[in-house]
Amino acid sequence: MRLLVLVTLFSFIAGCSPGNNNAGNKAVAQINKYKMTADDLRYEFKNAPYDEAGRIKTEKGRRQYLEGLIEKEVLLQEAQYLGINREKDFMKSIESYWEQALLKILLERKSKEISGLIHVYDNEIEEYCRDSGEKQPFTKIKNEIRDIIKQEKEADAMNAWIEELKKKSYIKVDEGAVEEALSNNK
Repeated sequence: MRLLVLVTLFSFIAGCSPGNNNAGNKAVAQINKYKMTADDLRYEFKNAPYDEAGRIKTEKGRRQYLEGLIEKEVLLQEAQYLGINREKDFMKSIESYWEQALLKILLERKSKEISGLIHVYDNEIEEYCRDSGEKQPFTKIKNEIRDIIKQEKEADAMNAWIEELKKKSYIKVDEGAVEEALSNNK
């Protein structure tokens, strides 16, 4: 029976035209009150982990992947039913993930901005060659040295930006409280 449902779901998805917005919102699977739309399923396939990409190229693999998505949803709903999503450890885990994701996006954006502003000039490359005592012909190593200098400049610019943000911020450290917290952590 489950195989019949999966075949029906995939037949529906295959028949959906990309230009029809209503087709993307139609439920292809329902797990309790949650409805997985065709758009949701396409998103999951498109963003499948690298090690799953090969598997979902076949019909059997797509069915197995959908089954995994359904199982994941069932487990998530059970975790919510048990209240795990309201526990302090879970909230801390989410907070940590949120912070890491936010920092990653911020630093990627700033890095891209900085990278576009950084220029390396031939005289800097020549000076680097002289100072490093490099013996290889300049033309062979010019691009490698340009990349090294650019990375150093980008790192310096990123660190300067972070320091400027810190200077603009109100920061107060209670050394006594830090010492107490660290001594209790031993």
